[in-house]
Amino acid sequence: MRRKTGRSPSAAPDGGRGIRYIQSWYASNCDGEWEHEFGIRMATTDNPGWHIRIDVSETDLEGVVVPRERHDLSDGGWMIAWSDGKVFQAACGPMSLRDVDALFEEVAEGAAVGEAEESSK
Repeated sequence: MRRKTGRSPSAAPDGGRGIRYIQSWYASNCDGEWEHEFGIRMATTDNPGWHIRIDVSETDLEGVVVPRERHDLSDGGWMIAWSDGKVFQAACGPMSLRDVDALFEEVAEGAAVGEAEESSK
């Protein structure tokens, strides 16, 4: 059986957003030590889709709990995401990484706002 090569006709419908926030977050936490013990793991799944595991221990997101929730996306995709306060995890369809990135950004920015409000009290 011959495999297809190249880009899918529907590739990059997100205007190139991809996982920019996750990349930036990872880079901002690399300090010469953290990345030796913690990091990000991505793997494909057979349903098909992705599974993303982001270590948040020893970062500003440590302790931020996100209840496990499924999101049916407007473009027909899906995403399930959760965090136990030490690891943020998400599973999504093959074209939904941008949605995981947007949710992770929302969680991180929400945590930052919460910290700012706490410190101003």
